[in-house]
Amino acid sequence: SYSFCTLLDATKKKMKPKRFLTVDRLQFLVVGLALGFIIGHAVGGGLATGSRRSLLEKIDELHELHKDRDEKLDNMRENVAEQLVKNSELKTKQLASEKVLEEFVHHQGLKDEVHDAASDSHDIEAIDELHTNEEPPLPENYEINGLELPKHRAQNKTIIVIPCNMGYVKFAFNIVCSLRKLGIHNYVLLAMDKDVLEVFKQRKLPVYVDKDLPFVTSKSAAWAEENFHKLVCTKLVPVTNLLQAGYNVLLTDADITWKQNPMSHVRWDLSLTFSIGSCHKSLPDNADLARNKLAKLNTGFYFAQAKPEVIALLKKAYQICKKGSLTGDQPAINTAIHQDSMASKKLPYTYGFFNGCLFANGCIYFKHLCGEDGPGLDYKPVIVHANYIVGRKKKINSLKKHGLWTTRCIEGDEADDGSKKIM
Repeated sequence: SYSFCTLLDATKKKMKPKRFLTVDRLQFLVVGLALGFIIGHAVGGGLATGSRRSLLEKIDELHELHKDRDEKLDNMRENVAEQLVKNSELKTKQLASEKVLEEFVHHQGLKDEVHDAASDSHDIEAIDELHTNEEPPLPENYEINGLELPKHRAQNKTIIVIPCNMGYVKFAFNIVCSLRKLGIHNYVLLAMDKDVLEVFKQRKLPVYVDKDLPFVTSKSAAWAEENFHKLVCTKLVPVTNLLQAGYNVLLTDADITWKQNPMSHVRWDLSLTFSIGSCHKSLPDNADLARNKLAKLNTGFYFAQAKPEVIALLKKAYQICKKGSLTGDQPAINTAIHQDSMASKKLPYTYGFFNGCLFANGCIYFKHLCGEDGPGLDYKPVIVHANYIVGRKKKINSLKKHGLWTTRCIEGDEADDGSKKIM
């Protein structure tokens, strides 16, 4: 019985089930969960911190963008405000000019020209600058018929000659305005008829008459008309006489507006420097263009040095001019150069061209072949010639449209003695 009970007890002990969660295992599990929680929180917290940083950086970027935008808007508002102020000032000046002009026109009885004169926004500036660039007085009782005045007004043996007849009298006033604006005074007006001579004398302008100059017409002549070619041919006479007297001549047509002093562009290494007569902006200097009938020099603006070979060329050109009724000074000089180049491999004189963009003819300037002229733009011509435009009214309208016509300066004021002045 004891043995059986002992055996049964032993069997119960062997068959007793083992407990899965002992104290040691429970402690280990708790520690593991705690570590896991700690590690997970650390990792999760790190990710959250990184996300927050990224979000803050994006917020800063947006803030900077808005700040830049606000600064640009402020600058734009300031620019617009400044422009409005300038426009207001310009409008005030323009209204003042119109009022003065209307009073003057009413006094003079020139109602037909009110619109053209009042529309010129450059008049006030022209008048202001003209008054600051007053000319030296004319010599008293000088001999108009002859070279006394050109010799008196020449600087460094160089004289600017502006031929003009009555038909182009307003163009003469316009170019004189541009010369005075630049402070250039070594110029003379060459009267090509008696009517324009009287007008220039009344306005006390520096005018002279070449006694050898043949009279053609007092009216304006359009290009290709017979009188036009005869008229421009006669320009060779006074230029030749001044060269023979030892003076360099810069001849400029009246329908040219000067925007800068051209003397720094003169080619002193050449006997003659011409403006370009063709409708493109560049020609090679010193090329024998005449041999291939490509000479496109323009005689509306050129510089001639007082040299015997130049005098001989112009005399020859004048003889060619007189032989043909449709031959002006320009084709005559071209022909003379062509004949000289055919007769000899080396010409006795040298010639070249002013820069075609800076010394712009009507085609180059008004067709914007070199760019557009204006405030803030890079293209700044020295002179603008209103050739390539046929008709006096069309020339004037083109010059007005581009701010090259100083109407108020031209119309002038009454002097104390009742004679009209250009200023």
